[in-house]
Amino acid sequence: MTTTIEYVRFEASDAEELTARRDGLVALLGERYGTDFLGGYLARCEDGSLVDFLLWASPEAAARAAREMPGDPAAAGFFGLIGDVHEMRHAEVLHTARPRP
Repeated sequence: MTTTIEYVRFEASDAEELTARRDGLVALLGERYGTDFLGGYLARCEDGSLVDFLLWASPEAAARAAREMPGDPAAAGFFGLIGDVHEMRHAEVLHTARPRP
């Protein structure tokens, strides 16, 4: 399996509300995709847009979630706050670095 990053840069109608709903989305991703969902980061760019980095165990899992989740009624509260999507990509992780204790 090839660890895959899903990168999405977008606008949100209410970034604070979207952030508040993030835990629910993360829990849903864990329920639906199990060990294929490895985690994620939500960040705000200097221009105010948001970036979502999701880590997946494989490109297939990333593609499946990208197809299924935006239209899933259980995730509507999160995805309903997303406005314009500027960019969405999947990328293969080539190297991971972690600081040593």
